[in-house]
Order: sequence, then structure tokens, then C-alpha cells
Amino acid sequence: MATPGPARAAEPPAEGEGLAPRLTTVTQTLQQLEAGNLSRLGVQAEDPQGSPLTFSWNATSGTLSRPLGNANTSRVSWTAPRCLARSGAPVSVTVTNGLGLSTTAPFDFSLVQDLKANHQPLLTADSFEQFQGVTFQEAVLTVKPQAPESVEHIVFPEDRPLSVTLVSSNPGASHSFGYLYVDELQQRGYVNAQGELVDANANGITDLHEDLYNLAPPSGAKARPYIGWGSRCNRTFISEGLTFSIPDLTLSENCSGGFAAQQDLDDARPGPNFGLRVDVVGSAPLNTPPTTAYSDFGLFPRIPNLLEPAHDANHQMGLGRLVFLLTDDDDDQKTYLGMGAVADKGSWDSEPDYDVSAYAARGILSASNPDPGISFRDRTVDLGIIPGGRELVFFLVVSAEAKHIPDNDNVYPCLRKAGNGQCTLHLKTPLSVFFSKAKWNLDQDSLGLLPTVTRSAQCEYSDGCNPVRPMSGACNTRVNGGKACGWLRGDTLDRLRHIRGGDATILTPAAVSVTYPDNGNLPHALLHAPPSTPGRWLLSFEDSNGGGVLQDFNDVVFQFQSPPVPGAVRSRVVNPEQMKSPEEEGCAISRVRFLAHPGGAYGCHFPETFPSYAVATDCRMCDRGVCQSNPTPTWHPVLLEANSRYEVVMDVSHTPGTQLCWKAELPAIDGTCHQSPVYMEVGYEYGPVGP
Repeated sequence: MATPGPARAAEPPAEGEGLAPRLTTVTQTLQQLEAGNLSRLGVQAEDPQGSPLTFSWNATSGTLSRPLGNANTSRVSWTAPRCLARSGAPVSVTVTNGLGLSTTAPFDFSLVQDLKANHQPLLTADSFEQFQGVTFQEAVLTVKPQAPESVEHIVFPEDRPLSVTLVSSNPGASHSFGYLYVDELQQRGYVNAQGELVDANANGITDLHEDLYNLAPPSGAKARPYIGWGSRCNRTFISEGLTFSIPDLTLSENCSGGFAAQQDLDDARPGPNFGLRVDVVGSAPLNTPPTTAYSDFGLFPRIPNLLEPAHDANHQMGLGRLVFLLTDDDDDQKTYLGMGAVADKGSWDSEPDYDVSAYAARGILSASNPDPGISFRDRTVDLGIIPGGRELVFFLVVSAEAKHIPDNDNVYPCLRKAGNGQCTLHLKTPLSVFFSKAKWNLDQDSLGLLPTVTRSAQCEYSDGCNPVRPMSGACNTRVNGGKACGWLRGDTLDRLRHIRGGDATILTPAAVSVTYPDNGNLPHALLHAPPSTPGRWLLSFEDSNGGGVLQDFNDVVFQFQSPPVPGAVRSRVVNPEQMKSPEEEGCAISRVRFLAHPGGAYGCHFPETFPSYAVATDCRMCDRGVCQSNPTPTWHPVLLEANSRYEVVMDVSHTPGTQLCWKAELPAIDGTCHQSPVYMEVGYEYGPVGP
């Protein structure tokens, strides 16, 4: 039983005035206790004059129960408050006799507050009042990705401003670059709800490819509307009993030739490239053709009408957005056989060889040019706001020599396959289209050695390195200590490091991979989001049908930019509800203990990936027992030291408050660095408000 403080009697009375009551017993069950706990207090007294006694209990803080007792005793229970004043006994009892003389007994207490006690329950989604740019699942906070996570599914979770920079383009072929929205393809009937290409007229060629080259017959049950104003040549052919149109994009000016039945071509499937009998539609020029040859007219004669922006020139049937009409950056001032969408007028200077700013971002000639002439500003096109939730597919239109030599990884595109994967109708054309979705490409994988090709992002590309068996010229990667051939050419890496008008992009030894689809077709696009440059990601293309001699995926390289969007969460109020508010008790939170592992994202252990934390004690505004969230609390940054527990104790007494919460801000990191495991503890102490 604790010992109470000494009793205090009134001043000794003058002779004949009587004596004050005398305390014979004082009891106190607990002197040290936690907030909310009880201590039982009692006194027993007698009066020298024998007069009746009255007992008066007083508490400057805490709560007293109703007194119990008899003529000579009194006892109460005292409930400890959240805090105690720095001086003075919080409880006292005064015993008064019939003469009005009294004796007072103080009861001193010390309040035990345990900063080590954790008041933050195991985190669930309900632990948070606010989410911004993050999701929470199984104790892991995930920042919504700054870049697409897969080249096969390019979609942003919310509206995002986006621009694209042409980094480099290898000479040889000529290219145009653009994109489509998948939902618009679905509305047109090309793609079903599962994302698969549709063959509505059941002729073995998907409708997207059929309309890309206008292959459908002009009449009959399997006819389809011509994409554009009408066919230039109106030529048809029959393959396996079905009638098709010969694509205008594959026919000369006089529309001659264009189909050869049962040609002897090497099998383009993996394995021995034995000769097969297969139909071939189309032709390819040997010399520069007239502008009306190998054309479907439209807005740009050598770009399929379907990939052009909707315009009167293509009968408003185009679905594409053309970002770069020409990616050439060389000294020859010419495109492949003059078949580029626009003329080549530049030199090898890290700038496109045409005046990009003369065109709007979707490929239409603008009424005014904000930057006449070719300059470094033409490297970048502002795409505006890309709507969240809308999937994009990027494409590359390539003008290049048509070759079919599977032994050298060159093949004609395949329009139709048998059940065993053998091509039954090849397309011979100088104009090919490659999509970021591998299954949508038409060329077959003649190599078939690996389901995935991996390259090193930081390592320079070398012609002598074999990606299947990376030995000579290979570099180490961060994947199981393995080796991989380099990805980008030296001049491309240099341009990324010294990009004019923008920040440098430094690649790490990360492994970048391309996965081959299960339909036997060849991927042509590779996407990589460097973790050190949030908001920037690279998209590169292989521009050869069949991949050339072992695909390198570096023929055309683009960098996309979008302002990084960090993630943030704010917890609900941590301290539990009480019947009596801390303000009424004169208490406020004075110290906070905060423990949180920095939570570097999985596989990314550098400080840029660590969340930052802050605490506030005014997270709700309360009036007469009704509280509402404070949108602008006073935040105290949590400066975690890199010790064994990442723990800190903070003095917050200079901003008194009683509604404790915390927030975490997660950096906008790309690649695999956007997930942070969350574990934390929060302890606190109350102190008196004021002196």
C-alpha cells in the first residue's frame, strides 16, 4: 500500500479555541499508475473535541468516484488522467470538525507512460484515411506505375500528360511511328473483349490485318468496306478457294503482277528450313517507284489508311495517331527508295530529318508552325493528356527491302497459317507494320530457340555478341549474376546521357527482356523503365521482318516523358477514443515514438526508393465531442536514422494537439521499384498544456 503525503492541519488554535481533527490512518493502493487506472484512497480521523466530522475530496486532475464511509472514515477511487501537472498533488482530502477546524491530506502520484507501447495496429486498408497514387494490399504499398509495366499492355491508371522523344534511328530502312487506342479498335470490331484479334468473315486473316492492307474481296459474303475512298487497282486473287484483293500497297503504278500461287519458299517456322509450296501476294520495287505506286492514296500514300488519323483523304476511316512521320536521322537526305511519308531534308545531328513541329501530334499538317525549320525541338512531340484506363498499341511502319531467307532470319510476313503453324499465304511488300503487341505482328519466328530474349540495359550493343549464348562482348546483369548482350548502340547511349533540352537518362545494369508470344509470331518492341529516372521510359523497335540476324531491338529508340507522380497515404487517427477529451483534461501529446523500416522497394535498395514519413497531432478538429478531419495538419518530418531499428523519438510539445496520425510519401520510382513493404510502430506520451 502506497504512503500518502503528510497531512496538513490548520494553525494551532489559541488557548480555549479547540483542536483540529487528527488523521489516524491514510491509505493509497497505487502511487504509480497508467492513465485510466484506479487508485483507492482512504482516510480515518478523530476529533479531539468529539464533534462530528465532514470529509471533502478534491482532484485538480483525474476523476474521483462518489465517496463512501462513516462518521470517522472516507474512501474514494481516483482514475488517473492522461497527464499530470509538473508540480502539486492532484488529489487531497480535507477533514473538518464542528468548530470549523480542518486537516488536509495530499495524495501524490506519478503517471507511467510507456513510449514503447505500440498504438498502431497491424495495417489494413481501413488504417488509412487517404490514398493518393498508391494501392495497398497484404501490407505492401504500391505506387501506381509511372510507366507501363509491359509492352504488351500499355495503359496508365489515370490521366497522364505524355511526350515522346526520338532518340535514335539506324539508317537503311525508313520508319513512321504512331499509336492506336484499343477501345477504338474494339468499337470497329477488330478486337474482342478478351483482347484477341477477330476474323469476322472467317477467311483465315484477322480483320485488322485484312483492313490494314485492304485484302478483303470487293463483293460477296466475305467482303469488307474499303479503308479509304476505293481501290487504286481493283485486282483480286484466289488462295485456297477464297477470293481476296491484292493490296494496293504492294502493287506497282500499272498494277501488274502481285500474286504467285504455290511458290517454292523456305519454311519460316523454327527448325530445318525446307522448301514449301505456298501462295505469295504482293510485290516489291527494285528502284524508286513513282509516287502513285505502292500506295493506297490516303493522307500519306505509303502509310496504310487505317493507321492514319481520320481525314477526308482516307474517308474519315483512319484510327491512328502519327507521332513521327519519319524517323530518319542520317546524312543522305533520302528515304528508302523515296517511299518515306515525308521528304528527308536533314543530316545526322540527333534531330529528325523533317520539320516535325509543322504537324500536329496526330500527324495532321498544322495551320501554323511554332518552330519553323529543323531544330532539336523537333526531337520531342507533346502527345497531350493520355486518358487513364485506355490501352494504347504503338506501331512502326517500315519501308525496307522485302526478303525471305529464314536461315538469315529474314522472312515475308505471313497473312494466314495452317493449324500446324505453317504459313499458307505470304505477303511480299516493301511496307511492313510492326506493333508493340507481339501477337499482332505478321512475321514468323524462324529462330524459336528461346521464349525470352534478355539484354543488358547499360551495356553497349555489339554485333559479335550472340544473345542466345552471350559470351564475347556480353555484360553482367543484376539477374542471378548472369550475362547478357548489350541492348542499345553506343551513339544511342550517348544521346540519352547528353540529351539536348532535357535531363540525362543513365541506364543501370538491369536486364531487359522480350517475351515471345505463343502464336509463333515475332515480337518487335521492347519497353524499359529505368528505375533511376521516374516518369521516363524507353520503347525500341526491331525493324526487320524475321528479326534480321538475331534481333537487337535497337533500330529505332524513343523515350517517353511524363511528370512523375509520387504516392502518398495518410493514416487515420492513431490514439483511441476516450470518454473525456484530452483538451478537457488539459493534456496534449508531447512526445511521439515512430518506428518504421525504410521499406526500400523489393529489389531496389538505394535511398531514392525509401518512403518519407511525418506525424501530426492536430489531424482532427474537435468541437463539443464532434470531430472532423483536418485537411492541413501541422506535419513534423520523421528523420529516421539508419540504425538497427530505424526508430526516433520526437518532441512535439510546441504544437500541442491530441489527434495523432502519420503520413508516408513514396517516391515515384519506375521499373520494379514501386513497391514498399510497410511495418511501423507508433507510441506517444501526453503532457500538460501550458506551463
